Amino acid sequence: MDWKNVSSEHINHFKETAENIFAPVYRVLARQVIEDYGITKGVCVDIGSGTGGFACEIAKISNLKVYAVDIKEEMLEIMKEKIEKEKLAGRVIPRSGDVHNIPFNSNFADLVVSRGSFHFWRDKKKAFSEIHRVLKIGGVGFIGGGFGRDEKVRKEAMRLHEETYRGVHGGRNFHENLKARYMELKEILKDMQDFKITFDESGLWVEIKKT
Repeated sequence: MDWKNVSSEHINHFKETAENIFAPVYRVLARQVIEDYGITKGVCVDIGSGTGGFACEIAKISNLKVYAVDIKEEMLEIMKEKIEKEKLAGRVIPRSGDVHNIPFNSNFADLVVSRGSFHFWRDKKKAFSEIHRVLKIGGVGFIGGGFGRDEKVRKEAMRLHEETYRGVHGGRNFHENLKARYMELKEILKDMQDFKITFDESGLWVEIKKT
C-alpha cells in the first residue's frame, strides 16, 4: 500500500488509533531512543510522522529540533493542530516530503526515526538509502514498527491494536505481519553497510549508525 494513495477514511482511522492506542507507545519509544543513543540536541527527522505524536514526544524530553515529515497534506494539517496544542511550535516543524526523496541535504540530521511508516514504502531499499544519506556521520536511525520495551504499555497496545488490525491487514495479526516484513528487510539490507535489524518482543527495528 502506498501511503500517498491512502483514503481519507483510512487517515481518520489512523488518527483515532494514534490518539487512543499509540500515544503511550510514542512516549515509551521516545524515551527509549533518547536513553539508548544519548542524542539530546541537534536535528531529528521523523519520517512518515502521521499525526506527529512520536515527533512531539521526542521534542518534549530533549533539546532536539524535530522535523516531522509526511507525504499526506491531510496528516500535516492534523499534525499542525497537535503541535499547537502541545505548545511545541518552533520545536517540531511539519514538512511535506517523501521518504524516497527526503527534502533535506546530505549529512543533515543527528537522529532519524520512524515508527510504522515503512509498511507503506514502495521502494524500501531506496528509502533506507535516503535515510542514510541525510544522517550525519555518527548519526543514528531508528526505523521500524512495534510497541517498545515497556511490557505493560506493549501488552495493552497490542490488545487494543489487534481488535482492528486483522481487518485492515487481510486477516494476519500484527506479529505475523512483522515476521513477513523481517524476512523482507533482511533481504533488502543484506548488502548495505551501517544497518542492523532487531526482531523481538519490542517489535521490528532497523538501527542505522552512520560511519
